[in-house]
Amino acid sequence: MSEAVVVDREAAKNTSVAVGGAMSRAWLIDSHAQIWRAWHGADKTLCDASGQPVGALQGFADALLTLLESVFSPNISPAVVPHSGHGPLIVCTFDAPCSRQFRQRIYPDYKGHRPPAPAELTAQLPRCRALAEAAGLSAIDYPGYEADDVIGTLVQRLRGRTRAITIITGDKDLAQLLGPDDRWFNPMRQMVLAYGDVERHFGVKPQQIADWLALTGDTADNIPGVPGIGPRIAGNLLKKHSTIDGIYANLAAVYGMKFRGAPRVQKLLVEHEPLVRLSRQLTGIVCDLPIPTNPEPWLGIGAHLPELLRAAGVDEYRIARWQRLPRVAHSQINAA
Repeated sequence: MSEAVVVDREAAKNTSVAVGGAMSRAWLIDSHAQIWRAWHGADKTLCDASGQPVGALQGFADALLTLLESVFSPNISPAVVPHSGHGPLIVCTFDAPCSRQFRQRIYPDYKGHRPPAPAELTAQLPRCRALAEAAGLSAIDYPGYEADDVIGTLVQRLRGRTRAITIITGDKDLAQLLGPDDRWFNPMRQMVLAYGDVERHFGVKPQQIADWLALTGDTADNIPGVPGIGPRIAGNLLKKHSTIDGIYANLAAVYGMKFRGAPRVQKLLVEHEPLVRLSRQLTGIVCDLPIPTNPEPWLGIGAHLPELLRAAGVDEYRIARWQRLPRVAHSQINAA
């Protein structure tokens, strides 16, 4: 099944756009995750006319095009159309420069095992952001914080504006943000999780994901967790006691829980409580950043987008697909 089909079905089910209080959807894109994905799948020798690498840029452009075509597909009934008041929001969130500062102040080794990003990739990041903006999308970061925290803050704000959320990412930690009407979409695995699917897939509810990761650790981010406690045992503990605080308030009860090695797990929890508390500070997503602006509904692609696409070596067939999407009207540009 193609990515377009999966996103199109998601849009058809969940992107209702209507006047009179009906909930419309916001699409929050973990842009760095999509750019990394594009980079790993790209031809590393692909360059523009000036010799600059563009493989990740082209792949990111394809991902945005697929999403926009799916959300605004003519096959969706009722049709989804841009609207300045109640149309869908589509936001590209980015890691700011020095984005790990907040968590590295807590734990200096946070993501410390990762090698620096290749220079050929980092050179493409400003062009990826410029592309998103030329496509009419909001592009947001916040100094010292990661895209996850920007997404968390936007989720809180948009839910207050009766927006359902779709988070486009491959990172399981962002599932902690889901509410009953929200979706988590992983384009790489073609996987869509609704609120109720999270527990079936990970073994814990969305609001328990941060505690779950604090217990198990997260090797991708170099978060330590408790040695010897894996996803299944962590899930059992949280099903019984709901939260980390609940587990530590009932440590005596852990000894008698009905899974193999429960006495040993109780001992591990006692020995590693400081590590659990530290890890929990890292796994929780910040949801109250003072981001100065709120994203606005998508109104169409900008007039200079085709020029940027050609400069990036995008072929004319894809550019024609972009040009079939709605365009920002001159009156809207002048009003801005």
